This record gives sequence, structure tokens and C-alpha cells, in this order.
Amino acid sequence: MRSQLKGELSGILFLILAICASVFIGKEMLFAVLAIIFLLAQLGIYTLLLKNRGKVFWVFAVALVTEILFLVTKEFWIYALAILLLIAAGVWNVFFAGDVRKSGKVFLVVRRVLYGIVALVASVVWIVNLYAQPITRSVTLPAELNVEINNDQLDSPALMLENIKKMNSFGSRTTGSEGHNRFIAWLQQQVTDMGLTVYRDKYTFDRWEEKSSSVTIDNEEIHVSSAFPYSGETDANGVTGEFVYTKPGEYEEAKGKIAVVEIKNLKNFPMALVMNIREKFQAPGGIPSDEGDLVLTTALKQVKLEEAKEQGVKAVIIVWDGVSDDKAEKQYLPFTEHYFGIPAVWVNKTEGQKVVNAAKEHKAGTVILEAEKQEHAPTESFYVKIEGKNKKESIIINTHTDGVNVVEEDGAIGMLSMIRYLQQQEQPERTMIFTFVTGHFRLPEFKGTSQATSTWMQAHPELWDGKDGHLKAVAGLTVEHLGSLEWKDNASGEYGPTGEISTEFAYAGNEIMEAIWRKAVEDRSNTRTVILRGHNKFQFGESQPLFNAGIPMIGLIPMPDYLLVDIANREMDKFDVNLMREQVGSLLKALQLIDRTETTELGAADRYSFFFGRTK
Repeated sequence: MRSQLKGELSGILFLILAICASVFIGKEMLFAVLAIIFLLAQLGIYTLLLKNRGKVFWVFAVALVTEILFLVTKEFWIYALAILLLIAAGVWNVFFAGDVRKSGKVFLVVRRVLYGIVALVASVVWIVNLYAQPITRSVTLPAELNVEINNDQLDSPALMLENIKKMNSFGSRTTGSEGHNRFIAWLQQQVTDMGLTVYRDKYTFDRWEEKSSSVTIDNEEIHVSSAFPYSGETDANGVTGEFVYTKPGEYEEAKGKIAVVEIKNLKNFPMALVMNIREKFQAPGGIPSDEGDLVLTTALKQVKLEEAKEQGVKAVIIVWDGVSDDKAEKQYLPFTEHYFGIPAVWVNKTEGQKVVNAAKEHKAGTVILEAEKQEHAPTESFYVKIEGKNKKESIIINTHTDGVNVVEEDGAIGMLSMIRYLQQQEQPERTMIFTFVTGHFRLPEFKGTSQATSTWMQAHPELWDGKDGHLKAVAGLTVEHLGSLEWKDNASGEYGPTGEISTEFAYAGNEIMEAIWRKAVEDRSNTRTVILRGHNKFQFGESQPLFNAGIPMIGLIPMPDYLLVDIANREMDKFDVNLMREQVGSLLKALQLIDRTETTELGAADRYSFFFGRTK
């Protein structure tokens, strides 16, 4: 019985090791070494103590050899085989080793059911990893494949800044707003003036836009950090009622009253759940644990306004916790929700304490959220083409045009500079399709299968799917959030510049795209590149639809903390036009490297990786 139990414990150890080896991406070498140690121990026990070299001995021996081969070759398929052998060794020890007396059969059945569950989990994660192939290898581009950007032909910083200021002059550019529509018209005129034909896709949707908001308690006005987009609205008099402190979703006691809830900011979110590093360049820290924290917080810690509406709550006041007042100011969050029909506003921690105290004292107050609502509001996407020599293949270059400040979204300005540069060069090999999409700030209506670009792709299969004489998109390049400087809350809770540029996240659809982006940034004087892979079905930004369609792509998407701030100066104090110009140069270099690479070499996009990604 004792030897049986020891065998089972040994087996469960191998199964747990197999699970960990599959789940923790980037730790393959560590788990291979651990497996070798445990396998050597098992082989020693069988050889020296038990003096038995039965079938399981040879399973351990083959597993040991396989693990050693993986350490030498770092080949994924050898690693996958090694994990399978660990599962086999574990199952063998649990289910087939030793004899059991009848009196122990009940306990044996219970144990083996539990062990069977572990074995099943280990097998499932192994199969998922086999499907996803999380281990990627960096490749080197051929020495003759090289591109030099002629800086004299690239828009000057002064011209880029002039275009940025023109964009900012339209004000906030939320989807379908007056500022957004004017910006689209200006962009279309710019490319028309370059001699290109504009192809338009027109849409209508129901638009909501805040006009004014306030909270009042005892005749004292409480500063509102921002309105909750598409939450709801009041008339000029607002709604008045008793404040009730509660938790999101627990609105029963707030029926006919005003609910007050707090949302704790996820400053140290486990980024490995949503990101997985392929490679990094001049970014020793990897992925900051607080990158995009407010966006992730509002996505994961939902206020559940639909439940407040169902419970008859008059309005909801949401208090930020764990974020500085300056950082919370004018955040247009969340920007991915549908219309709720109940007014909701955000207040910062300082002002929020007054609101929480009032709620705990059962005081009454007033919430005003006036908003403009427009049914069938017009908006449009458009694209232009630079014809290539090859009439069968295309490269898609895309961004979205809606945004609230200078970096969200200045990708369109960068694309204007790219088009202008390319028109001074030789005709490209493939047709380049520059796509300017709308709807990124109304994803409930424009997301299609993932992001707003997917709606455009569904409308234009002739430009990318390669079927029935259509163009075949062999690659994609997504341009977002250029010129971003890093601002963070420091240890004292003060919001300010760190002296660094924002981490330049760049999704790469496969190892060739990774190599191309590394080549594109290697001569940059100012870069902080982290190259990512789509992970756990997450890929931030408008490159995701390309990836989902199997198109190998590069998606540049820095994610500064102020990305969604809708403020009058458009965050120009956090923008660097010289950095933007360097990034445009890298994008052009990557685009031309892609165009000079054979289609067979470009390949197809990888699948998503799963489980716990690499962040350092």
C-alpha cells in the first residue's frame, strides 16, 4: 500500500509538472530542467532501490532523453513530445503501478478519480498548446533584404505638427461627432489632393454625446471627473434623491435613489493573462504591470448599469479608487459599452470621499448629465489605393479616425505622411490599400467580429480574401497612437512624466513579421519596443481583425495612461512630433520590407497563444 501511494504521488507530480510546463509560457527551459531532475530521481529509484527496469522505466528514460533534446534544440515539437511523455509517466504511475488490497479499494477509487481529473486537465492544456504552438523562434532576414528611408522625402516634423494641429482644431472626434466628420472630410481632401481616388463606406448609428454634467450635495458642487459614455441622460434639472452606498450589481436598496459605487483601479493586473512577448528591443522592463490599467479596470470591473436600470435606480455615481485625481480627469471610459438609459458619472478619489460620506449619512443630492442624442447619425470609413505591379496581392495599412486627443487617434496623420512618401518612390510590388475606419469608439455597433476594421473587411472581401479573383492580402500594417510619451502615477500618487517614451507595443502575426519589425526599429535613436503575440483571444487595437483573418501583420499600438482623455488641449504636452516621425519612418521601412519579401516567406498569421504569457 505504501509503495502504491508513493507511486501515485510520483505520478501526480509528473502530471502537475506537465500542466505547469504547458501553462507558463516562457518558462519552458525551467520546467525542462525540473523534469530532468525528477526523471533522474525516478530512474535512480528504479535502478538502485527497486532494481526493476520494467516498461515504466523506459518511459522515464525516453522522457529524459526528450527533455535533454529540447534543451539542445529548443524545438517546440520536441517540447510537446516531452510534455506528452510526462503525462504518460504520470498516468502510468497513478493507474498501473503496484497492487492494492481489497480493503483499500474505496480509497483507491476516490484517489484515482481525483488523479484522473488532473490527468484530463494536463491532457487538455497539452492539446491546446499543441494547437497554439506557444514557442516561437526569432528568425533573421536575408542580408540582401534591406531598406533605407530617405529622410529628405519624408514629411518634416514641422509639416507633421501642422497636420496634428489641424486635427486637434476639430476638437474631440468621438464617432460621428461634428469634429470627427470634419476630420474625415479633411483627410479625404488630403488624399484627393495627392491624386488618389477615395472609396467611401457610409453608415448611420444612434449617437450619444455629453454636453454637461454635475453632482451637488447640500448646495456644494462636487467635481465630476467625466461622464460615463453612452450611460444615459437627464434634463437640465437633473435627478434628485437619497445617495445609497452599494456595490456594483447590488442595487436593490437604491431603487428610486442615487447609487454610489467605488471601483478599485487594477494597478498591478497580471498582464500575462492578456499579453505574451515574442521579443523586446531596448525595453528591459518588458510589459509594465500598470499599462492600460484604467482601460482594463473598466473592462473587467463593470459597474453593471443595466442592473441599476432594471432596479429603478435614478443615477449612478462611480468613485475612482487607487488612481490619482489628475490621471482620472476626463477619461472617456469605458468606450466599448452599449447605451444603458441611466445617467452615470465618474468622480475622483478626493471628491468621491465626499460622495461616499454623504451616502453613508443618507444625504440627498442631485446628478445632472445632459447629453445630445442623434438618431441615424452619419459616419463613414474610406480607403485609397496605391496600385502595385502584382495585380493579385495586396497589403492593408489601417487605422481608425475617431479619437479624443492627439494620440487617439493620430494614426491617420501618420498614414498621410506614409502615402506622400510612397508616391515619391518606385511603384510597389503589391497594391497598398490605406484604410481609414470609423467606429472604434462605438464598437458595440461597429465591431463586426472583433474591432471596427472587421466591419470594413466584411464589406470588402474583394480587397483581401483572395477568392474568386479577389486580391489576396499577404500582410497588414496597423498604425495607432504615434508620438506618445509616458506619464504615470508615481509612488506618492502624483501624476507626471517619467522621462521615457511610452512602451511601443507591436503585435507581430508570425516570426517573419517579428523579424521585419526588429529590422525596422534597429537604427532608431529612440525606441522602447515590445513585440507581442495575440494571446488568450486578446489583441488590442485595429490589427486584430487582420490577425483573425489569418493575415500576417504588424500592429503598432503604444497604450499610454492618457489614451482616452478627452480634454481641451488634446494632451499635446504628452506628445512628441519627433518621436512620431521616427515611428512613421519605422512603419515605412517595415512596409517596404514586407513588399520585398516573397509571399511564401511571409506565410500566414500564427494562432493565439494561451494560458500565462511571457511579460519580461
